[in-house]
Amino acid sequence: MNLPGPVVLIDDDKDDQAILVEVLQQLGIHEVRLFDNCPDALEFLKKTSEKPFVILCDINLPRMNGLEFRREINESEHLRQKSIPFVFLSTSAIPEQVNEAYTLTVQGFFIKQFSMQGMQATLNCIMEYWLACIHPNAVK
Repeated sequence: MNLPGPVVLIDDDKDDQAILVEVLQQLGIHEVRLFDNCPDALEFLKKTSEKPFVILCDINLPRMNGLEFRREINESEHLRQKSIPFVFLSTSAIPEQVNEAYTLTVQGFFIKQFSMQGMQATLNCIMEYWLACIHPNAVK
């Protein structure tokens, strides 16, 4: 799968990181910017000249959780203008978190699958959708 920019992946669980990176590689996605916390990812997004294809973020993270991270992006004119699709990828979907996530205009909320096949299907769905979707970051 040939994406026009890197995938930004934020997850503090090393096992989940390894599985997600492996699945992305199986899908032919080799440009992954991996972070284990949101403050470092936020700093990267503020400074990079790259145009990330999508942000995949766990919701339950130390220091700054995924909802706080999304709020910071929304409050930054610079980051909002980048129009990077934002998708939560979490082990749980607590209704209050899902509702708040969509209030913060995320573009998806997915549960991490327990099988490699399930995770591959989920990530493939996300990537194919954003490859086909017309959005400000995709318009040249």
